[in-house]
Amino acid sequence: MKNNFLYIGLYFLMFAVHFFLFQHWVGCCETEFIKYYLFLSILFIMVITVMSIFKNLYPEYLGFVFMGLVMLKLAMMFIIMNKLNLSKIPHYKFHFILPYLISLALVTLYSVGLIQKSEKNQS
Repeated sequence: MKNNFLYIGLYFLMFAVHFFLFQHWVGCCETEFIKYYLFLSILFIMVITVMSIFKNLYPEYLGFVFMGLVMLKLAMMFIIMNKLNLSKIPHYKFHFILPYLISLALVTLYSVGLIQKSEKNQS
C-alpha cells in the first residue's frame, strides 16, 4: 500500500509542476488542462488499482494484465482526445504527450515492482 501512495504522489507532483509551467508559458485553457488531467488521473489510478487486485488474485498473469491495461489506456486516450478539445491549445501535442508518457513510465515502474515481488513470493 505504501508503494501505491508513492507512485500516486509522484504523479500528482508531476501534475503540479506541469500545471505551473503550463500557466507560466501558455497561460490559457485551464478548463481543458484540468479535464485532461482529471481523465489521465482516473486512468492512472484505475491501472494501479487493477494491477494491485490482480497481484492478489492472479500473480502469474500480471505481465499480461499490464499490457492489456496499457492498450486500454492508449485506446481511451485516442477516443477522449477529440472530446476534450485539446487541439485548440497552442502546441498541444507537446504539452499533453509528456504527462501521458510520464504516467506511463510510473505505471511501468509500479508494474515491474509488482511482478518482481510476485516472482519472489512464488519462489
